[in-house]
Amino acid sequence: MTASRPRHRSILHALLAQAERGSDASAVTLIPEPGQEETLRYDVLVEAASRCAAALAERGVGRGDRVVLCLPTGAQFMTAFFGAQLLGAMPTAIAVPLRFGGAAGFEGQLKELVGYLRPTAVITVAAVIEGLPDLGGTTLVDGAELYARATAADAPAHPVRLPDDDDLAFIQCTSGSTGRPKGVMISHANLTANCEQITRAVGWTHRDTTVNWVPLYHDLGLFSGILCPVYSGGSAVLMPPARLLRAPAEWLRNISAYRGSVTAAPNFALGYVTARARDEELEGVDLSSWRIGLCGAEPIQPGTVRRFVERFARWGLPSGAITPAYGMAEASLVITATQPGEPLVVDTVERQGLVAEARVTDTDPDAPDAVRIVDCGAPLDGNEVRIVDGDGRTLEEDRVGHVQFRGPARTVGYFELPEVTAESVDAPDWWKTGDIGYLRDGRLRITGRAKDLVIIRGANYFPTDFEQAAETVPGVRLGSVIAVGYRHEEADSEELHLVVETELDRAEHEALRRSVQAAVSSRTGVRAAAIHLVPKRSVPKTTSGKVQRSKARELFVEGWSPAGPDGLPPAAGTDDPAVRP
Repeated sequence: MTASRPRHRSILHALLAQAERGSDASAVTLIPEPGQEETLRYDVLVEAASRCAAALAERGVGRGDRVVLCLPTGAQFMTAFFGAQLLGAMPTAIAVPLRFGGAAGFEGQLKELVGYLRPTAVITVAAVIEGLPDLGGTTLVDGAELYARATAADAPAHPVRLPDDDDLAFIQCTSGSTGRPKGVMISHANLTANCEQITRAVGWTHRDTTVNWVPLYHDLGLFSGILCPVYSGGSAVLMPPARLLRAPAEWLRNISAYRGSVTAAPNFALGYVTARARDEELEGVDLSSWRIGLCGAEPIQPGTVRRFVERFARWGLPSGAITPAYGMAEASLVITATQPGEPLVVDTVERQGLVAEARVTDTDPDAPDAVRIVDCGAPLDGNEVRIVDGDGRTLEEDRVGHVQFRGPARTVGYFELPEVTAESVDAPDWWKTGDIGYLRDGRLRITGRAKDLVIIRGANYFPTDFEQAAETVPGVRLGSVIAVGYRHEEADSEELHLVVETELDRAEHEALRRSVQAAVSSRTGVRAAAIHLVPKRSVPKTTSGKVQRSKARELFVEGWSPAGPDGLPPAAGTDDPAVRP
């Protein structure tokens, strides 16, 4: 399939084109706190990025170097990101720890990342710099000082260097939900190809205003909050991710106030806002301007989408507000997407057929073994998607298998990991996503992750089935359940283990275990070998909120033996404070 030619050769070409409009240019509006607002027009951004590039060059950053950005959402991030690109350097964004002194593992993670990427500079906040030891020669740059230099009218500016198609635009670190992070190399050609694909697919134009809270270190936030608005010439409104958690109604209020037409959110955020935003906080809110709500980055639950749309319909939210999509960092971002305004399409299929026969069979929505799977849309212009079996043979529609894709936005590979890159490619150029799914009418459905499958006595089970069943039990924290398979030394097969967060008192734990066991067994037909109850915020997650099943298995399950009470010996059961993370 041939992709449409991008309107701009690179994101820098796009930024410069918007800047040439001068005072008529669109702008980024930054809202660090309610009542605070900073406007950054694109022409002003170019000037600041050029001065930032000059300051980075003085610190030894040059073409082909890596620059790590550990900065919050804001003008400092945007200036540093484009400033690095103007030098021909490659920015890599990571999360800022909420509390550096208490950010468990951050120092080690940063050292590991620095050892892997070997960046010339790490640009971050003063608190991180104060708490860090020497990073082996890597220059630490205070983001506030760099931004002050970038906005000083008398500071020198670096000449603009426009990139070639094959030059790397940035390196996106994968979330690490199934292993150590890897640096996904995205070229300028990849980036503009996906921006063209996304904006063309959903009709995103210069007339659209984006309202974004998703972190800019996450590819969904980077593309929806900065790159696609710059590419299309539209305006953007950026709010810190923490504001969504502290005051979820602010997201909706900002969409209303700025007449936002484009936004993005993973499934969990829809559920969170539905449950936490209070009616009185939405007085005067008008969501009728909402046109595109990209939803991806994690499995999309039909019930979550339905509740969100129904809850906020009285404030003008359109019925087709949510636009399901599927993608990954290795595709730059989006691989498939539905059309804005389309009704949510959900397949109701037999669970037994999915897990035992790898075949899709429709069933009645009220059937006890019914599974609901959301349609994630057709491949974007220029992309191709196929489903293959374990031997690499292409499967027909309605057959479950491994999802592969190819297209103009596909990564050139992982930074300095040629063997891992080669293992991810199925000749000649199909990328193995690691996801399981099927095609129907040329549109993609995702059923799970290949590495996350729980295999019990030869039958494959999707962990989300167990997790969703457990979350129906009162006392279980939503979004904080992990199902993993584990085979102890004497066993012939894997057994199901559930790691479950709860805030209930210890005296209520035994009853909670029985309730979770009953709910999971009733819904899936599988009895869990053990229910590991853990305190709030114990379940390991990536910076983008994805559960880390392999790490949870390591922390709470490995070493488990059926000898303890209720299958939870002190060595493995996290009721013992000594083994809490």
